[in-house]
Amino acid sequence: MIGGVALLLWGLRMVRIGVTDAWGSEIRTTIGDSLSNRFKAFFAGLGITILLQSSSATALLTSSFTSQGFLTTAPALAVLLGADVGTTVVAQVLTFDLSAISPLLVASGVAMFTYSDGGRTRDLGRLLLGIGMMLLALQLILAASSPMRDSSIIQSIFGALGDDLVLAIIFAAIIAWMAHSSLATVLLVITLTSTQALDMTVAFAFILGANIGGAIPPFIATLGSAASARQPPLGNLIFRVSGVLIALPLIDLLAQWLSQFDINHARQIANFHMVFNITLAILFLPLINRMARLTQRLLPEEEDEGEEFKPMRLDKSTLQNPQVALINAEREVLRMGEIVERMLRNTFIALKKNDVELAKKTRQMDQVANNFYDEVKLYLTRLSRESLGDKESKRCNEIMAFATNLEHIGDIISVDMIDSILRKKLVNREKMSLQDREDINNLYQPVLTSFNLSLNVFTSGDISKARQLLANKYKFIKLEKQAVVNHLNKLREDITYNPRLSALQLDVLRDLKRINSHLTSVTYPILEAAGHLRSRLRSTKNKTDGKV
Repeated sequence: MIGGVALLLWGLRMVRIGVTDAWGSEIRTTIGDSLSNRFKAFFAGLGITILLQSSSATALLTSSFTSQGFLTTAPALAVLLGADVGTTVVAQVLTFDLSAISPLLVASGVAMFTYSDGGRTRDLGRLLLGIGMMLLALQLILAASSPMRDSSIIQSIFGALGDDLVLAIIFAAIIAWMAHSSLATVLLVITLTSTQALDMTVAFAFILGANIGGAIPPFIATLGSAASARQPPLGNLIFRVSGVLIALPLIDLLAQWLSQFDINHARQIANFHMVFNITLAILFLPLINRMARLTQRLLPEEEDEGEEFKPMRLDKSTLQNPQVALINAEREVLRMGEIVERMLRNTFIALKKNDVELAKKTRQMDQVANNFYDEVKLYLTRLSRESLGDKESKRCNEIMAFATNLEHIGDIISVDMIDSILRKKLVNREKMSLQDREDINNLYQPVLTSFNLSLNVFTSGDISKARQLLANKYKFIKLEKQAVVNHLNKLREDITYNPRLSALQLDVLRDLKRINSHLTSVTYPILEAAGHLRSRLRSTKNKTDGKV
């Protein structure tokens, strides 16, 4: 029995990984497009959960979007109501006898996963393998549970639970919470019922408990996150508990009513699970705005002055859901980028106004950026130990590379630019030549533009913006070379020019060039994957050689 349940959970995991690897970006887009109204959000949650076969995974994805401000609590609650109904559709399908196709799915999945060149064919193989493993697991559970029908000990336990349905609900909720899957618990209950090892009333109570238990893992997983991320799982948990309190006194009436439509016990359990969740959706969809306000009162946004100086979303519990974990890491890297960008802005304000205190404060900000980098690196290292697909592994490396480049930029600002300014005791900038000041400004503004564009490219992977960022690099190189020539000409014309100002000028130009190079590196994997990088480099080489 335990082996069958373990195989069922692993099959569910395989399906989820296969779907997220193949259609992860489409899933994120679908959730993002469901912002406009509650009905679109509901059906988005339903469809995504049918694909993922996990309402918990959908809940964690939704919480991640709300924490980033892409979703508000109300449409997020509608997504979760749809996710609850989505699990019932999967349960309905799996109640049919599909054992004959299990070997075919396993064999096809292994062949596609092993011998494909990668891409969606390999992901589809993983998906088919996961479904085949689930069907095989149900057969194992069925075979293992048959003797339970004749076991006096098991029947005594189930009989005691039948006398206390509240205890039965709590028992099933604990199982679903430990398994991190209400669907697996529902399928287990259906299998036990089909062997007549479980009384129908107790089975219905188990289904109610499974619905509560399935809502607990997302709530626990987001406890360390911002209040906006915790509000949707809390609202969904309240929905389910409220539904259980309504349905519990009506279990006997519901059992009699459902028996009129189908005499098959397994089908009755699946129908009860579906009717329960559809009823929840009908009752609570009109009330999601009120529930959103309630969760906001229960979990108000906390004003934490130090929140911007530490990572907030690197929750270890989300590591089992790589897509959610990558979104969290991406979000923290963006916050790290905002800190480094602020350091760059402060540096030039300090240079312009000879502000020693601002320069020292900016240098201290580098430690904040380093803390972000260390936390993200540790988080991604732990994530890499999980079973990641090709796309997830690639994205993990891209996030790590971009964070490393931001950390290098912070070091350039704090170690080179700030220290050189302080070492020269902020030489009065008014003595710098007009040409030197103009050259610095002409390079500083393009770097700021590249900074914002690189953050955009990092999150979107947009090819056109990546090409624009790379084109900006070549324009910057020309500007930097011209600025150096201008300064050398100035030195030839004015031999009395302050050598410390000259060194400061050349250092700033060099550091800006290095910063711009680090920012541009985000484009290379994107353009290389699209086949644009080689043609661009070849074109640049030809121009350099004078062939074009």
